[in-house]
Amino acid sequence: MADSKDRLLDHDADGIREYDNAAPGWLMWMLYGAMIFSVLYVAWYALSFGDDDYGIELSGEQVVEKAKVQQFVADHPIPTPTAEALLAGAVDPVVLERAAARFAKTCSPCHGANAQGLIGPNLTDDRWLHGGKVTDIFGTIVKGVPAKGMPPWGRALKPDEIASLASFIRSLQGSNPAGAKPPEGDPAVPEPLPARSM
Repeated sequence: MADSKDRLLDHDADGIREYDNAAPGWLMWMLYGAMIFSVLYVAWYALSFGDDDYGIELSGEQVVEKAKVQQFVADHPIPTPTAEALLAGAVDPVVLERAAARFAKTCSPCHGANAQGLIGPNLTDDRWLHGGKVTDIFGTIVKGVPAKGMPPWGRALKPDEIASLASFIRSLQGSNPAGAKPPEGDPAVPEPLPARSM
């Protein structure tokens, strides 16, 4: 780096020649300094050797907010409709039409347009991961399955929307849509649906 004399390379391209000079010393020291700093930065902060007061404070706030939400949910439970009411909805055309629209918006991205299963499980067979009774389906919609990526819909949807979704899903059992995902979970005997009223 001490030699700052201009040196031309031997090759020539249409009369254009190129210098082969070393980078200035100050620029090289900045480069080496940045490399050393980045290694120390990663070792100190990313590997948690350094204090992170902001992160600790934020975690404390999150714990407090989570406790508030859990307390609110405990104080305001969503009442589960009776199995009879949910099964009656599974044969009511008005309920099913409303629920089909909600299912298309909320559930089909993970369960498929025909509930055949995509990321989420197939909802049309006789296998269930979290209980196959219609009241279990209602509870799963309300509480979600966060470990599997399903959000709890209990506070995002109205109770009557959740009830209609549970009824709609029950009405799809045994529909065998094309391209259905393989069965998952435990077998469950579907509850008998009431006779349709004429």
